[in-house]
Amino acid sequence: MSIILLAIPTIFIGFLSYYLWIWTYWRRRGITGPLGYPLVGVFPQTLKSEYPQYLQLKDWTKEYGSVYGITEGTIKTLIVSDIDIVHQLFVKQYDNFYGRKLNPIQGDPEKDPRTNLFSAQGFRWKRLRAISSPTFSNNSLRKINLTVEDSALELLRHIEEQTAGGKQIDMLKFYQEFTMDVIGRIAMGQTDSQMFKNPLINYVKAIFSDNRKHIPLIGGVFPIFAQFFRFFMLKLPFLGAANFIHVNQTMVNAVNNRIAQREKDAENGIDIGEPQDFIDLFLDARADDVHHFGETNGDFSKSSSYSNRQLTTSEIVGQCTVFLIAGFDTTALSLSYSTFLLATHPEIQKKLQEEVDRECPDPEISFDQLSKLKYLECVMKETLRLYPLGTLANSRRCMRATKLGNIEVEPGTMVQVDTWSLHTDKKIWGDDANEFRPERRRYTLIVIIMFRNGRVSSTNPISSKAVDT
Repeated sequence: MSIILLAIPTIFIGFLSYYLWIWTYWRRRGITGPLGYPLVGVFPQTLKSEYPQYLQLKDWTKEYGSVYGITEGTIKTLIVSDIDIVHQLFVKQYDNFYGRKLNPIQGDPEKDPRTNLFSAQGFRWKRLRAISSPTFSNNSLRKINLTVEDSALELLRHIEEQTAGGKQIDMLKFYQEFTMDVIGRIAMGQTDSQMFKNPLINYVKAIFSDNRKHIPLIGGVFPIFAQFFRFFMLKLPFLGAANFIHVNQTMVNAVNNRIAQREKDAENGIDIGEPQDFIDLFLDARADDVHHFGETNGDFSKSSSYSNRQLTTSEIVGQCTVFLIAGFDTTALSLSYSTFLLATHPEIQKKLQEEVDRECPDPEISFDQLSKLKYLECVMKETLRLYPLGTLANSRRCMRATKLGNIEVEPGTMVQVDTWSLHTDKKIWGDDANEFRPERRRYTLIVIIMFRNGRVSSTNPISSKAVDT
């Protein structure tokens, strides 16, 4: 009994000491940043649904500078918006930062049979990237051009019906329907337009609107229990993953149905033909449901069985699911933001309209004509500069001890880029950094070349005037 009584406070003190050590990690290393609270760190500030994390990071960058540290439970994260450090992170030291920042509740990218291109790392990522890349080739995009155009015409029909008589509409809702329709037709086996009658869209929208703070909190604060909770969360919908479970099961059914159809066609002597959508493309690279995972997955410098170009059925489901979830919200929002900016800048809208009329005089728009719409490309890229999307994905996990600038980074440390601050940094973009100027895209290539040649740094910024000249 005395041993038990002694063990309880010892365990409690050890538990408390560990979390206090994590909590003060950055302060002990001489790096500033918001301290947050013991045990949970800054989780209470970053999980506010009414004030997204990327805006909170922007506020902290104004307060603490372009490099500072935070803790999210046991997750130690270095926040950076210094252009030189960002270049080191993604380019010069890519082999030290090839893992992405993931919450433990998202699963182990090394072991999860449905690991997708977003969460995979090392040779598994290289393999999935090599197989997925043809999906986005010009040849593949040409094949879906008519599908996208058909959905766009359907969108215009709904807009005209709903705006009859001067009625106002919520463009985000319409763009969500359009995006869901395109993804459904090119990645889920949907054969015709289901715009404004697709029941799956409510489940997908709910994934982004769910305020389930306990899910990332459990993974960050108690990583040892993350896999245990994840297992039951995916089995028991009431724990918070009901919408994801429904979407994932829909994708499983779509893939299995396509497999059954192809097998039936093969029995009847019907040629499969060229891939018509993502599912066909991935099925053409399908292997038996065995894993080809090598022990050297974590090291880019070694070769492994990850070089084989076959996917398991589980991996196919994973890729299609992440294409749906990652492409839905980002695409709909980028269209909404660009519509807002064009509506509030009529002179730019007029210039864009003139380009479209000039380059696309016929009712039907060909794939080749799209490449001639240079000003449209400028408009979209400037929109995404002011309203960058999916910015929390601009992160990496340190895989080997190294230095970023003068900061020593230990393995397991996360590095998050504050993209919103970087995209409106006046030292980079000039005094008009917060203004909508699509023309600035014309000199972005110059900036990139100068950065790569070491001619530009945070201490030697480029002015808007100088670059325009």
